[in-house]
Amino acid sequence: MREEFRVYGISRMGMYVVGFFKIGLSVTLIASLYYTQLTQIASFGLAFFLMGSIYMHIKIKDPWQKSIPAAFFLLLALVIGFTFDTSIVEAFVNH
Repeated sequence: MREEFRVYGISRMGMYVVGFFKIGLSVTLIASLYYTQLTQIASFGLAFFLMGSIYMHIKIKDPWQKSIPAAFFLLLALVIGFTFDTSIVEAFVNH
């Protein structure tokens, strides 16, 4: 990861900040199974960072295949954010 961020022109501290937010938002998304008010914040926050990841791949002219994982998780984050329904989560958690 250090090498990847170096190629992107992002400092080591920037790498740690991005990592902190990505891990924090991922944990928040898991916590949103119980605290449903966090779901959209976490999913759209992750989507923001994933769009940044795709942008950086494009910026340094990486092959498009390197953007596939970020694009897939971006799609998942957006689906969660836009189709969030508390009744589905409550049914899952209560059974």
